[in-house]
Amino acid sequence: MSLSTICLPIQSELRDVETVLSEKVSSPVELVSTAANYILQNGGKRIRPALLLLTAKMLGLKVSNAVPFGAAIEMIHAASLMHDDVLDNARLRRGKQSSNAKWGNQISILVGDFLWCRASSIAISNGNMKILQAVTEAVEKTTEGEILEIVRCNDFNITQEDYLNIISLKTAMLFACSCRVGAILAGASEKFEAALKNYGLNLGVAFQLTDDILDYTASEERFGKKAGTDMCEGRLTLPVILALDRCNSNETGTIKDLLLANSLDNARLCEIKNILNKYGTIEASFDAARKFASLAKDELVHFKPSLEKDSLIALADHSVSRSV
Repeated sequence: MSLSTICLPIQSELRDVETVLSEKVSSPVELVSTAANYILQNGGKRIRPALLLLTAKMLGLKVSNAVPFGAAIEMIHAASLMHDDVLDNARLRRGKQSSNAKWGNQISILVGDFLWCRASSIAISNGNMKILQAVTEAVEKTTEGEILEIVRCNDFNITQEDYLNIISLKTAMLFACSCRVGAILAGASEKFEAALKNYGLNLGVAFQLTDDILDYTASEERFGKKAGTDMCEGRLTLPVILALDRCNSNETGTIKDLLLANSLDNARLCEIKNILNKYGTIEASFDAARKFASLAKDELVHFKPSLEKDSLIALADHSVSRSV
């Protein structure tokens, strides 16, 4: 099922999110508006706002009241992408020039900070300190995940558990926050809020694991970045971590050389793919992603049937079946 089909119950509200995004990133400093709009309009899937809106609507909230918060979550996500591209010295984002390639690191960092401030102002506007706390905690944990990833870059002793902790912080926390804010806006009980937070956390891990796999299996045209980017940046993701645990000493040396090299041409990319395929670590990573998607769906058993619940279930399935 396509993402647009999954999001049919909130199609109108997602369009409203786009309107709020355009309004809220307006600035008298033209470059701020230009750079912010560039990253926000550069092909984002809007999964995080969709999670917030679906969650709120499933719990009975008039979902138009949640639209500004969906926009705030997307701004936070965009800000993290701008900062992430600076840290990674990335030149592409979703198949187009990254903001730092276009305007430089200084502008990217500052516009990312601008987006975070605008998102915070939306969170504050509701007057619900629990929402501001949820958003602040998510940004804090995401930052810790980013730092932990940098610390463990090129660390050949990283374990599967270490890596799952990193992506739980770096990626999944904002998924969890999206669901949690939807629950808070709807006035859900602590039990339901916790279930939806856990749903988002497991979904985020499944989503990131699939991204890790697509880095080795998807075409650049569809995925929006060059294959093997994680390897080029010295980032050990689950397929490689599992391979290092299974392969022989010569193959271990090959992987280490590729991780430490300054570039990765097609021949070298084929080498690493051959090792991953030989030891079945792509499929093993898919198994892990499917496990987390299943855990996410398990959290939804607490809720009565609805179109929005069906969409949340479908999002979990989509997270591990997508090709982009």
